[in-house]
This record gives sequence, C-alpha cells and structure tokens, in this order.
Amino acid sequence: MARPNPIRTIMELELPSITYQRRKLFRPSSADITYAYNIINRHVFRNQLRKPKITTGRLGPAWGTCGWYYGEKSPGTQCDIWLADKWFCPQWFMNTLAHEMIHQWQWDVYRWDHLDEYGREMNVVSAGHGPNFFAWRDEFDYYGLNLKTFFRQRKWFLYQDFTKC
Repeated sequence: MARPNPIRTIMELELPSITYQRRKLFRPSSADITYAYNIINRHVFRNQLRKPKITTGRLGPAWGTCGWYYGEKSPGTQCDIWLADKWFCPQWFMNTLAHEMIHQWQWDVYRWDHLDEYGREMNVVSAGHGPNFFAWRDEFDYYGLNLKTFFRQRKWFLYQDFTKC
C-alpha cells in the first residue's frame, strides 16, 4: 500500500453528493490552486517545475489547458495554465491540474532532454498525449491520481470512479 501523502489524502476524500457535483460548487481559491500545484510539483515532479501563471475562467468544453510559448512567460517556465473555475469535486480538479502539469513538464523539462538527445528541439505537436505523457501513469497511480487524455462526464456521474470514466 502506498504511504499517505497530501495528494492521496485529497484523492481519497469522500465525494460530495451528485446534486452538489452537478451544480459545480467546488470553486478553488487562488491559495487552493497554489497549494495543489505545489504538492503535485513536490511529490510527483520532484520540484522540477516552476509555477507558471495559472488563470481560471470558462474554457468551453475543456477543463484545463497548458499553453506553450517560445520565450519565458514566468521565471523558469515558458507555459501558462488555464483551468475552469467551477468543478464537480476536488478530485476532478486535482486530476486536471496534474494532467496540465505533465504538459508543462513536456515543454519546460523534456523538450531540453530531447534537444540534447536528438540535436534538435522537440516539435510542439509531440508534446501532446504520446508516450512521454503516459510515462507518468505509474507515478500518478502511486499518488492516487488517474492519467487519461480526458474523462467522460456521463460515466463519472454513473460510476463516481475515475478508472471507469
């Protein structure tokens, strides 16, 4: 069994009622977002990432996105992360933030390894949901996170289990 940690503690919280979830009443503050980012960075990414600008708001059908830029956006990163401002539950929020942090890792860390290994910069398209993205699956499992390209909302409300949606 995995040892207790702050991420697993959040992921194992009792889920709110489906009525509460459907109303998207979980709305993390900027302090909540910073805390979540910091614990994911510390435990999953071993502090390899530098916190980018994280913006919340309406994103249409997406729950989160990570934008890449040539040139620094914030000290130590070339990314911005956008997250929805309303969530079904803290677990959905944590999974999405961790997912977007993998994309940040691809751009801020892996890209330079790729440059050293192959003598050319990683193509932006290859920083998607390929092998280097899913290489994080075991690490996510250890911390109680689920790694997928997306979760189906209808199945979430049916099963209330990330592994089934």
